[in-house]
Amino acid sequence: MTRDGRLEISNEPRRKALMNRQFDYTQKVLLAVDFADVPRRLEGMPASYALFKRLSIPDVIRAFDESHSLFVQLIAGRKFRDVLERHMGYWEKNVPANKQCFVHYAIGSDAVIAAAFDRLKGTGFAQLGVYHVEPQSSAYPFSFPSGDAPDHWHLGEHFSLTDESVFWFNFFPQQSYLFEKTFAVWAVFQLLQLKGRGENNQLVAWDGKERLVSHGVSDFVQVNLNRFTSLSGFFNAAHEAGKHTFTVDPDYVWYGMLMKKI
Repeated sequence: MTRDGRLEISNEPRRKALMNRQFDYTQKVLLAVDFADVPRRLEGMPASYALFKRLSIPDVIRAFDESHSLFVQLIAGRKFRDVLERHMGYWEKNVPANKQCFVHYAIGSDAVIAAAFDRLKGTGFAQLGVYHVEPQSSAYPFSFPSGDAPDHWHLGEHFSLTDESVFWFNFFPQQSYLFEKTFAVWAVFQLLQLKGRGENNQLVAWDGKERLVSHGVSDFVQVNLNRFTSLSGFFNAAHEAGKHTFTVDPDYVWYGMLMKKI
């Protein structure tokens, strides 16, 4: 979109990213947070199964320093490190020494996901849960995590999974006005026109206590699963969105992980 508000349409040929109007919102999502030495691949999972590895805070700080000028670091560094401590530090403190954190993901029919949940209960996950997709705050959910997502600011263009792609998984315990606050943040992210930014997401909410098992971590009743173009794209988008959202609201509790798909 141009500065005067007109949508920018180029005459250059582009490959079209198809919209999937048949996405089934009755599907369920399985999430499993795993603290382990090495990743374990789960057997008997649907074709949608994917595995992600959490980036440690030292890795995130190093990436931030490498992708921003000294001036930006001086201006944004203190706020950035506060976010690391208050929101990303939760996972840093809960991952046992000499362990890494992995997140297992799958989406499928209720029967398939319920069977996987029942099979995996008692197998040592920090958290194992069944969730459903919230349509109102999920952008191109059919393309998460690995598919092409349309770019609504540059019609005909699309985002694809690349080696630079990163994922932001944001975990929320029960709290007042949780969906409303998350929706407001999500809406701001959708307005960003940065070259590197959030490409797609699935906001998922729990299916109740009988389908959530936690060991040593909070019961996370909502998780926002996002794909970003790159680490620098994530930093820039989070900085811009943070100017207008509930990021500094002390009553809005969230604990995020930056992830790489493996």
